[in-house]
Amino acid sequence: MAKYLVTGGSGDIGRVIIDELLAAGNLVVCHYFQADPAALEERWAGQNISFWQADMTVELNERPDFFDDLDGVIYAAGTTQFDLLQDIKPSMIDEQYYIHLKNLITIVQWIIPTLVYKQCGNIVVISSIWGETGAAMEAVYSSMKAGQLGFVKAMAKELAPSHITVNAVTPGLVSGRMTDVFNSDDLKLLLDEIPQGELIDPSEIAHTVLYLLHNQSKHITGQIVRINAGWLI
Repeated sequence: MAKYLVTGGSGDIGRVIIDELLAAGNLVVCHYFQADPAALEERWAGQNISFWQADMTVELNERPDFFDDLDGVIYAAGTTQFDLLQDIKPSMIDEQYYIHLKNLITIVQWIIPTLVYKQCGNIVVISSIWGETGAAMEAVYSSMKAGQLGFVKAMAKELAPSHITVNAVTPGLVSGRMTDVFNSDDLKLLLDEIPQGELIDPSEIAHTVLYLLHNQSKHITGQIVRINAGWLI
């Protein structure tokens, strides 16, 4: 039995990751911010889960005590902004920076002493296809996601001597709130660009995360795992 922090645990991807972690017998700390805590408690009633409310769009300052007994973190917190760069306010850039990069770095700083002491552990970052290829109208988001990938590779090298794996998953077009904003015609145009012509289900991402956490994956580190239906090869 291991204990994992899942940031963005109330989101489409985070929820399914938590479901799979709990089903596998793990303990989970679910991070959330704006979600209804009563609804979260009802969803996972009677299971080995606790909750941490924190705003990731501003700087994190206080390290919670639960970091002292974690075995890993899955960083799934994130939000996007769809605008021309010249229309994005500085405050919006700051929010993207904190939620995608600065607080990721802070959380990894907070967990390192625990994992180094244990001489094992896992860090998985849910990044994006746009961190690899970039997206018009999402320049800031793409930049922060690219920063995540550089951080993952650097930390994989830094933590390898302590037997700690650091990997990223880069989903393509995921079913859920990400795609609910499109009308049927726009969604069809997007799917026509994708070789397999299908959306990614969050369960596919959760399955990949659990694979990366498994002891049989202990030598997989510094990797960018693409789940994009052939959109980027």
